[in-house]
This record gives sequence, C-alpha cells and structure tokens, in this order.
Amino acid sequence: MTKTKLFTALALAGLAQAASAAPPIDFSGYFRAGTGVNARGGTQVCYGLPGADTKWRLGNECDYVIEPNFAAKIASHEGSDWYVHFMPSVYRAWGGSEFQTSLSPGDQTVAGSGTTELVTRFGQVYAYGNKIAMLGNGKVWAGRRFYNRLQLGINDQFLENNDGDGAGIEDIELGGTAKLSFAFMMNPRDLDTANNNRFALPIRVTGIPTLPNGSLSVYVTPSAQLESRNQVTGTDPADQPKGIAVGLYQSINGTLGGSTLVGFKHDKQGEVKNTRLVVQQTGKLGAGTAWDLIGEYRLNTNNGVDSKWYSLGGRTDTHISGPLRFLVELGTDQVKTDGGPTRNMTKLTLAGAVSAGNEAGSRPTIRLFVTHAVWNEAARQTLSGRLAEVYADKKSGTSVGIQAESWW
Repeated sequence: MTKTKLFTALALAGLAQAASAAPPIDFSGYFRAGTGVNARGGTQVCYGLPGADTKWRLGNECDYVIEPNFAAKIASHEGSDWYVHFMPSVYRAWGGSEFQTSLSPGDQTVAGSGTTELVTRFGQVYAYGNKIAMLGNGKVWAGRRFYNRLQLGINDQFLENNDGDGAGIEDIELGGTAKLSFAFMMNPRDLDTANNNRFALPIRVTGIPTLPNGSLSVYVTPSAQLESRNQVTGTDPADQPKGIAVGLYQSINGTLGGSTLVGFKHDKQGEVKNTRLVVQQTGKLGAGTAWDLIGEYRLNTNNGVDSKWYSLGGRTDTHISGPLRFLVELGTDQVKTDGGPTRNMTKLTLAGAVSAGNEAGSRPTIRLFVTHAVWNEAARQTLSGRLAEVYADKKSGTSVGIQAESWW
C-alpha cells in the first residue's frame, strides 16, 4: 500500500470513529424570510396601531427570523439524560443594519461599524438534565434561554415571556397532569452598569385538571431591582418599584373541532398596572378549512392615566388542491387614552400558499400575499418609523410580497 493510500485509510478510519463517538443531536428550529414592496413604491411596510400589542402577522411581518436549535445528549445518569442546547439566531427588521460595539480606553462602549448583512448571535445557550427522579422527574437547567413563552400564534403575541439569563427547575410532577416550574431570571441586555439590574422569579403550575377536557395554568412572577452605589461616580441608581404579575389560563380541548383558551393577567409595577382578558378559539369548517379567532381587552394604567385597547381578529386557512392553500386574515384594533382621541386600525390580508402538506400547519410554506390597512385620523397622527415614511399623509396603505416560513 502506498503512503497516500495508507494516510487516506487512516484518516477515514479516524473520521468514522469520531462520528460513531459523537453525541446524538436533535435538530429543530424556526425561520421566516421574504421580500415585498409597498403600493407607493419602495420596500414593504407593515401595519400596527400605536398602543396596541398585536400586528396580525399574516402578510404583515417585515423582518427576518432564523432560529436553528441543536440539542446534544452528552450523558446519562441514574435514568436522567443530560443535554447542551445551542440556538444561533438572527432577527432584524427589513432595511435595518446591525451596529457593532467596540471597547475604548476605560471600557466605555462606543458605536462601531454597521453592516447591512444578517448577523448571528446566540439567542439560547444552556445545559439541562431531565427525567431526574429526585426532582419529581423534572428538569434542571441553567444558561440563556427562551423561557415561559405562552404565545397567540396568528398575532405573534406573548401572554407570558421571561426570556433571559437564569436557572431553574422545570416540570416537577405534582400528581396527575399538574406540573410545577420555577426559575431565577435576569435581563442579559441591561449591561450598561454592574450596579443596576432587575430580576424575576417566574413560578408556574400547568396542567391542573378542571373542566372535562380542560386544564388550568397559573403563572406568578414577582420581580425587583438589584442595585448598589457606583463606587466610581458615587451615585445611586434610580429606584425602581417591585413588581408582581399573575396570569390564569384555562384551556379546553375538543370545542368546535379545535380548542378554547380563556386568559386573565394582571401585571403591576409601582403605579403602572396592566390588566388583560383574552379568548382564543380554534376550529375547523368542514375537512378543508381551519380557523383561528382571537379577542382581547386590555386596560393599562400609568400614574392614574388609563389607556384601553380592544382587539378582534381571525384567520381562515383553506386547502384548495395538492399543495395549494388560500388564506384570509382580518384584524382590527382600537386604543382609547384618557383625554385623547380614539385611534383605530383595521388590516386585511389575502394570501395564496404552496405548502408541504394538506394541513394548515404543514411546513415549509411559501405565501404570495397582498395586505391592505385602513386607519383613522387620530391614528395617522401617531404613525412613526417606516410606515410614516410612506403613508404619513394617508389613512390607508397596501403592501404586496412573498414569504417563506417553516418550523421543524
């Protein structure tokens, strides 16, 4: 055997051995990306009413989101499995730029060079062990992660969200289907000073049996400031009030061919209070059409000034033939603030889609859409950003685009 053949054989044998010794990796993730134009000329703009927390996302997402997840099982011990989880992610609104930072003398951050390219960062990096008998078959974890996310899908709204750096124990079995989770979380982006940050202690109990085919979830999240005197400047951070948030969410399966979610949440931090009521209903119309309807009311009180927000919208997703689908989404929002005029906006999207399957959730999917929104004069006066750049003198606007979306 020649030296070249011998080295090649040894290299292949080494690669084979390394591959066989590598830990198994679960690959999952989510992405959406696309392009579009506005009817007046220029890049697609997206429509949202100032003061409302929804965007009715179909044909109304002017961003890139790329979130591949890799979970590698690296050990087992006494029936538990141990993993490391990585999620390199990209998020950016269309037309934006990524601004890097560099350190100047004295460790002061300064603006660095910008780039129009998509820049990857790690949205999640954590280790965990699950099925731990001494923790009620629960999971222990630490690192940076998406945590406590409870989402209303068609408007991309989070009813609960405690993303950040932290650690906790999750899904401790309490008997039956009920499970307990708790964690310590901090904001990883609040890094201007080491003397001031905020922590939260999210606690949740899920799967509490209540109604037939129904269960209740309870979320309680106290929060408070962590502060000390800056020994360089001799100054104290501005005081922040303590906070408490309580959320109750009742789910019922099998209603109208789908499921029902009824939620209530009250969030208080000092003189700022937010109370919300939300109902979501999913179902089917015949064999080919899935539908999703959301209604919400929110009362925000800031130092005695009330702002009321009403929201109602829904989506239908109909299988036409083969991979072809047709979608319609209609949503309306109204915001009324004490002493101010009532603002409202209504948005309609029609979309044709090609999907890898016959179900509404089949992915990947590629959609061609047209989105039209109308708003009143009070809303026009509060428009900002890219929407104002194109339609600040109008009370309606239209965008056309194509988007790909998938999860796996």
